[in-house]
Amino acid sequence: MTSALHQITMSYSPEEDRLLLRISTTEKSEFQFLLTRRFVQVLWPALMNVIEREDPGSKQNLMPAAKKAVMAMQHQQAVGASDFTRKHDEDSKKLTPVPLLIVGGAVTPGKTGLTGLVLKTHAGAEIKLSLNKELLHALCKLLIETTMKANWSLDLTVGDAAVIAAPTEQNQVH
Repeated sequence: MTSALHQITMSYSPEEDRLLLRISTTEKSEFQFLLTRRFVQVLWPALMNVIEREDPGSKQNLMPAAKKAVMAMQHQQAVGASDFTRKHDEDSKKLTPVPLLIVGGAVTPGKTGLTGLVLKTHAGAEIKLSLNKELLHALCKLLIETTMKANWSLDLTVGDAAVIAAPTEQNQVH
């Protein structure tokens, strides 16, 4: 994907027992991906490692509980700038006739503050995304809320779960 991200939405497909991740670009192109429970379970620790590394508090000698509380507050601050109320734009050109099944991937912290997310499809293609701090945290929020709706019992949290706000009605970010 060479253009900038415009919108990320996520929903649960009970028929397939998978998450549908839709990513639109500023050039009105849309990619659709299916995420399995197993993939999300493997992806989550990688996302948390990147968030912990980028957390300024991780370099301080804080007690583990304090670090988790700071992480949760920073997560709330990062997602606070995102708009989760808008529906997904339907006027984008779908670049995939059917959603692509994601079977692997990688998460790498970037030197410029961007996080690299590589999604590997069942057919062997690799889709590379660059996420700034806000988009990374928004993706995490979408994963938390959508896996809860799916009743996958993954108990995903960023930092201290007591600091995380209740889920919103919509599962999307612009």
